[in-house]
Amino acid sequence: MGRGPDDADIDPAHVAEVLRGLYYETALAGSRNSLLPTLEVTSPDHILFGTDWPATPEPMVVRNIENLTGFDGFTGDQLRGVERENALRLFPRFA
Repeated sequence: MGRGPDDADIDPAHVAEVLRGLYYETALAGSRNSLLPTLEVTSPDHILFGTDWPATPEPMVVRNIENLTGFDGFTGDQLRGVERENALRLFPRFA
């Protein structure tokens, strides 16, 4: 990869496409301030539930879950996807 913006074979559309295909999890990022930018990059079916427990103290995990379940940017089906269904589609052998 070169040093200048025109030296790489990567353009903004390619970067956006790659980012859209990644999966994102909600560990310590279940708030509106984190979820809205994530939804600018990808769709709800690429968001997975996460907590970072036990490394994260329980009160922070509880607050993060409350923020996630109270987020008004998901439909009920989308929230169920984040909570469980998206991960099952990604990792069917764990179903």
